[in-house]
Amino acid sequence: MAYIDRLFELGSSILPFIVAFTIIVFVHEMGHFLVAKYNGVQVKTFSIGYGPKIFSWMDKAGTRWCLSLIPLGGYVMMLGDADASSTRSDVSDLSAEEKSKTLASKTPLQKTAVAFGGPLMNIIFTLLIFLFIGIWKGLPEMQPKIDSVAKGSVAEVCGLQKGDVITGIADADVQYVSEMSQLLEKNAGKTVVVRYSREGSDCATEASLWKEGENKEKIPLKVLGINIASELIFVKTSVWAAVAFSVMNCYRQAVAFFSGIAGFLSGKGGGGMKIGGILAIGDLANKSLSGGFVIFLNFMAMLSFSLAICNLVPIPALDGGSIAINLIEFVRRKPLSPSTINWVYSIGIMAVIGLMLLATWNDLVNYGVIKKISTFFKSLFFK
Repeated sequence: MAYIDRLFELGSSILPFIVAFTIIVFVHEMGHFLVAKYNGVQVKTFSIGYGPKIFSWMDKAGTRWCLSLIPLGGYVMMLGDADASSTRSDVSDLSAEEKSKTLASKTPLQKTAVAFGGPLMNIIFTLLIFLFIGIWKGLPEMQPKIDSVAKGSVAEVCGLQKGDVITGIADADVQYVSEMSQLLEKNAGKTVVVRYSREGSDCATEASLWKEGENKEKIPLKVLGINIASELIFVKTSVWAAVAFSVMNCYRQAVAFFSGIAGFLSGKGGGGMKIGGILAIGDLANKSLSGGFVIFLNFMAMLSFSLAICNLVPIPALDGGSIAINLIEFVRRKPLSPSTINWVYSIGIMAVIGLMLLATWNDLVNYGVIKKISTFFKSLFFK
């Protein structure tokens, strides 16, 4: 029964993810829609979700707006598209005026703009959320409260414990983790006084921010060897500081994403990067929602930015693949044949499906489903 309860809990945790993802997909597809309309492309369908339609309506411009049953994405289908994956159809039976409204009739740069419109809108949406949080609540900071101490670390040697709050390093006071990190980096290689609060009492200890190497050399250390309790506080700031915070947050996410991908592809780890599926993201969404509205907004911003960056990876069937094809056509000064485009897109779709299967497998392993199934079959055949 506990196993069934866990599955039900995981299933219910997906609901916050579906709400967040639906909003983010709408923003993404709206980017494609607006840029396509601006460039004179007729949009036949704007759908949130896939599969059977729950309801739909046709606007005056001839676009059918749909909400479909499977809420795991969305699409904008334009005149000349064969299906939701944007593979090109035969347009020989269209009139000259209709052909001029297809995406295939536009210049490579116009087609690139349409493909880039979705990720760009997600990036703008992310920046606006971070900006809203910064102006409304302030910049998120973490108090330097110790959650755990690593064995053999500087912190363990100098007697720091779980629950201690770092209040100063050397001659400087500390309020936030960001300040603590800067001071540790500044004093790497030195022995400094670390001040902290323990159960309401002010305490101090000496910490040597270095270790001996194999040849007795002094190796500077920039960390104490502690994990920080994840308790966010918000510090009021100016509008310009909130703007800078928004841009830097996006920059850090992009660097972390591409570093992780590089490590994953090279087999060198990628910081322990593992592709997670809907259960992993749903679990994260649920935990974010339990942390309050602001934390959930922060989750939405990160999910929106992740969607933008993932879509810019040059895999056919993703926006990055479309951009790559358009740039090839720009260099060739003539379009690729419809059969070549459809062949390339088929490969891209298979690659995306492969990644989705890998993510699903990781979820089943991480949440113990595979282990439970294995145990079940062992109990049947090896009694």
